Amino acid sequence: MSEFNIEKLFETRDSYLNILKQVSFQLMMDPTDDEIKQFKEIEKNTLDNLNKIQQEISQISSKNQN
Repeated sequence: MSEFNIEKLFETRDSYLNILKQVSFQLMMDPTDDEIKQFKEIEKNTLDNLNKIQQEISQISSKNQN
């Protein structure tokens, strides 16, 4: 069961990483000030979620090692 959970977490992590890549790309495309604010907010929220996912993966991995 935990392997399934870890796989789902990795998929979610990959999705967040893809979002970050897209946001970085959009920020290079000469956005307006409002767009920059939006992208920065998306980036912040995505990084927060990514950190949570990484913590969950770490917790599950450490439990599996015991």
